[in-house]
Amino acid sequence: MSSVTPSLDSSGLLSAAEDHFLHGHLLSGWIVDYIDLEESLAVGSIAQEELAHAATLMSVHGLDEVGRDVFVYQRPAQDWRPTRLLAHRLHDWPSTVVRALLLAHAAAVRSERMSASDDPTIRDAGIVLAAEQQLHVMHWERWVQVLGGDARTADELRQRAAVVLPLGGDVFGSASSSSEPTPDRDGHAAWMSRVETVLREVGVPVRSLGDGPSERSPADEQPELLQVLAEIRMLRVEAGFGDGVRGLDR
Repeated sequence: MSSVTPSLDSSGLLSAAEDHFLHGHLLSGWIVDYIDLEESLAVGSIAQEELAHAATLMSVHGLDEVGRDVFVYQRPAQDWRPTRLLAHRLHDWPSTVVRALLLAHAAAVRSERMSASDDPTIRDAGIVLAAEQQLHVMHWERWVQVLGGDARTADELRQRAAVVLPLGGDVFGSASSSSEPTPDRDGHAAWMSRVETVLREVGVPVRSLGDGPSERSPADEQPELLQVLAEIRMLRVEAGFGDGVRGLDR
């Protein structure tokens, strides 16, 4: 690759890591909120892989174990700029499916481009991530087809999608706080093409994702995301950093 794609630069890799980490955390709630037992097991596996992919992207960026801890548990909220898809818990299954589909396709686009990088570290990580994200894509596409193909759930899927899709316009947006952000327009276009193919079959338009990526917003401007971050950090903050096993034995 002759130039650095915006989503594969330093800021892009870390914003993708934020997305994977938060999605894994939010998705894990469905492990015990049963759709059915098989799906609970599948969701648990996908959530774990999302956390692992976050760790991989942090490592590719150059963060060691301590650096990853700081990135997740100590950075100020204003430095977090995940997609708005992850700034809301989404309490119903159709919304969760639509969000997961959008994120899985975005991750597939990103990891396939990583696989074509001239940097061997990025390329090797991309090959692994691409294979696993393709399985996530297949899983969530199946659920879209199931919900969208059943008269009992099709209308609800379309209604929920109409609320969720506008939150996704920033998936390939810049996470930089600079005055001249560099959104990934090519990534956005490739992603739009993929999700449109899937969602059009169940009557869901994707126009609300936008013609181009919108800029990401800091977490301190998004109240529900602040609650999620507080939840993630609760034990670590209360126990104190550098305190053995973070006070979990107390």
